[in-house]
Amino acid sequence: MIEMPTDIQFKDELRKERIRIEDELELLRNKDYAQLERKLERDLQRVIDGLES
Repeated sequence: MIEMPTDIQFKDELRKERIRIEDELELLRNKDYAQLERKLERDLQRVIDGLES
């Protein structure tokens, strides 16, 4: 059975997502493309791994 997140859990995940996006925007603004690319590759791999499990 799939459990739905509570409002608190959902908002906590949104806050984490906001911080992640703000960090990535900062890297982009600072033209730190190599670090941004590594971060996005890690994020993508985490999503792929999560979908496979």
